[in-house]
Amino acid sequence: MIKLKTRRKKTDRQKQEALLDELYREYIRRRAMNRVGGCERCHTPKRSYKDLQTCHIHSCRKRTTRWDPRNAFGGCGGCHQYLDSHIDAKAEFAKELLGEEEYDRLYVLAEMTTKSSPIDYKLIELSLKELLKQETAYQEK
Repeated sequence: MIKLKTRRKKTDRQKQEALLDELYREYIRRRAMNRVGGCERCHTPKRSYKDLQTCHIHSCRKRTTRWDPRNAFGGCGGCHQYLDSHIDAKAEFAKELLGEEEYDRLYVLAEMTTKSSPIDYKLIELSLKELLKQETAYQEK
C-alpha cells in the first residue's frame, strides 16, 4: 500500500510571516533601485528591482530584526553570496551603510528575544505597506 504524504496547512502566523516577507523583499529591492539604481554594494545597475536580492545583515531567523528596514539592503547575487560567506566584510559594509551607532543598535535588537521584544505583525504590515507606497511613488516620479 502506498502512503501519500499530506501537507500540513499553514498556520495563521506562517501566513502572516509569508505576507510580511513578500512586502519586505519588494520594499528593500525598490529602495535600492531608488537609492543607487542597482546593487547597493557594488553599484552594478539593474533594469528592475526584481533583478536584486534582499540581503539581510542579521539572519532572517532573528525575528526581532527580520522585517526591520535597517536590517537589509538590495544586492546582486554575487555580493549577497560573498557577504554571507564573509561575516567580517558584511559587518564592515553594514557599518558603512548604517553608521557605527545605528549598526550597534540593530545588533542589540537582533540579539533580543521575542519574549523581551514581542512582534506586532499587524503594525509591521501597515508600516511596510506605507514604506512600499512611498518607494513606489518615488519611482513613478
